[in-house]
Amino acid sequence: MDEKPTLNDFQLRNVRLLTHLYSYDAISDDIVEEIRNSELDYFALLEKYKVLEQKINIDEKTNVLKFKKDYLLQILKTASRIYKGKKEALFQLTLIRFDLDDFSKINNQFGHETGDIILVQWADLLRANTRPTDYVIRFGGEEFDVILPATGQAGAERFIQKILDVLRKCSTVINGEKICFTVSAGLVYREFDLQKCLIINQQEIDKVFHDLHTQVDNALYEAKYLGKNRYCVYDPSRQDEYKNIRKLYVYQKQ
Repeated sequence: MDEKPTLNDFQLRNVRLLTHLYSYDAISDDIVEEIRNSELDYFALLEKYKVLEQKINIDEKTNVLKFKKDYLLQILKTASRIYKGKKEALFQLTLIRFDLDDFSKINNQFGHETGDIILVQWADLLRANTRPTDYVIRFGGEEFDVILPATGQAGAERFIQKILDVLRKCSTVINGEKICFTVSAGLVYREFDLQKCLIINQQEIDKVFHDLHTQVDNALYEAKYLGKNRYCVYDPSRQDEYKNIRKLYVYQKQ
């Protein structure tokens, strides 16, 4: 059954105004036309605002989200409303960071224009394989984050494996040249008790998000160090090892 259209606050005020004028026999074609025009202006302004908001939040080159530090806050606020009143409100979330392997070599060998084409194709592949509720973000350069709300570690690993399998079968032909590329990825999983998040402290959530970024970066560095074209899961029990892994990877590149 189709949902009935609903009026927003602006339209309801116009209806009340017209009803009031009609009750006093003070309505005229000019007044109706003026109200209609004001409504058209209102929706035109809303549309311009949406376009502006999209330009602010969307990376123009890859058409995915730009990085913002409040994504986790937005997700937890939405989840808290959904889980409100439930006895058990454990909310799963996974953050994945992908990095294109040896991307500087692609730029150096084929040119930055070709590199941009690769970035766009990679972003398209991510968007095509994620849900509308997932967040696909260009973190910076050739690094892309995917936030999977309401997704546990096992589901996130299946997602990464699917992405890697699809990518390994893909190739790009540019100016008659066949180009293949691979990605490495890090994964960090976190579970939130939404009963404790009903009154959400923005500073605390920002710190958690910062910690998640540090952890997923550590897992990504391990994947790079182990040979690339793979993923690693962050292990909190190995926290002290990651600094050494980073140093070894940097030394390996030299």
